[in-house]
Amino acid sequence: MTVLVVRPAPACYELAETLNQSGIKALPAPLLSFSAGNDLPSLTHSLNTLPPHSVVVAVSPRAIEYAHQQLQDENASWRDDLHYVAVGEKTAQVWKAKSGVDAIQPPTEDSEGMVSLSVFEKPESLQVVILRGNGGRALLGDTLTNHGAKVRYFEAYQRHWTSESLSSLAMQWRAENVDTLVITSGEQLSLLCQTISECDQQWLRECHILVPSKRIYNQAIGLGFNAISCVNSASNHALFHALNEMINSGHSDDRQQ
Repeated sequence: MTVLVVRPAPACYELAETLNQSGIKALPAPLLSFSAGNDLPSLTHSLNTLPPHSVVVAVSPRAIEYAHQQLQDENASWRDDLHYVAVGEKTAQVWKAKSGVDAIQPPTEDSEGMVSLSVFEKPESLQVVILRGNGGRALLGDTLTNHGAKVRYFEAYQRHWTSESLSSLAMQWRAENVDTLVITSGEQLSLLCQTISECDQQWLRECHILVPSKRIYNQAIGLGFNAISCVNSASNHALFHALNEMINSGHSDDRQQ
């Protein structure tokens, strides 16, 4: 097995290093870099003007990292009278480590899991701030808005896609006999499938792909992948465990949900 880890740095390099140290050949492929979001200067004011028991949602660890740094720069802190929701285990861990916030986590790391949380049971007149990157998905916000919540998207960071030629990179990956992909976002999956040659796309679809959510699982099926594992988490720990299980079970070519 040779694993291509397609996720942003530094998590990309961390997982690849852990896999290589355990004897699983892995190549990092960080297709994204990041910078501070345009809304950060108004973060402190936005949080301070929320009514008590409003909800702050963070969609990624990076959203927390940029937001928390902004609060620190202004000698501000996360309010004790707000509800905090993290989309995913890693996001919750980062929030806890940086600020002591015990964020609620959904049962699954997608919008469907989010709206099932008790904090959203009565969304009428609820105010929700969603910390995310530029151009993030709107499904959660749209769903809450349709149920009466007042939602504001807050750009905590910006994504910058790699300028390297993916066609050239794909040739390198094939030469390294990559047969397994870890892809942690639908955007990265779409980028790969849309910008490499048809020959490389056929090779890509023959790889076993590990994804963190049912949404990306369904996206991969739609793109023609046959061997897909839904890990139900984007954490490096969960992805590493899933790859080890694949090797130990000898079923690395089976479709799994």
